[in-house]
Amino acid sequence: MIVAGLDLSTQTGVCIGEPGQKPRFFSCDLGAGKIHDHRFDQALRLCNRLIREFEVDAIGIEASVQAGHHKKAQNDLASGLIACVKGWAYGREVECQTIATGTIDKRFLGYSPKTRKERKAALWKQCQVFGWSPQTQDEADAGAVWESMCVEISSSYAATSGTLLRGRVA
Repeated sequence: MIVAGLDLSTQTGVCIGEPGQKPRFFSCDLGAGKIHDHRFDQALRLCNRLIREFEVDAIGIEASVQAGHHKKAQNDLASGLIACVKGWAYGREVECQTIATGTIDKRFLGYSPKTRKERKAALWKQCQVFGWSPQTQDEADAGAVWESMCVEISSSYAATSGTLLRGRVA
């Protein structure tokens, strides 16, 4: 089973691989400075690539954190990107779930950091501890999503994942 984890934004981090294997990372620019419709189109093209090139069976997406009402455009973009991926996955019978940030943190780190800065540093460090090689913070964030999605869909992976049991249970 091939799983993709997405840190979905204009600069999207992607982590992809089989549960229990060392994942691969890349980033995808969905069109910084472009209109939302362009970015939605690029999100659909990324989804097409995930199925054609990587033959994904499941996709995890980090849930968006809604900004205040004065950031309507930002909220619309985040919601639209998620809708594009979920709709694409549904039409191709690829499992797709949106995972809350708190859930991702608890699964990947074992706790929920207090600040955004602390969270980003902890996610990066945990990727390094696992021997993974993200090149950007977006990719490291996607790694945490990937790990959470692997736990969600594979009970055998869930039993051996996380910082406490990784590599100790066969």
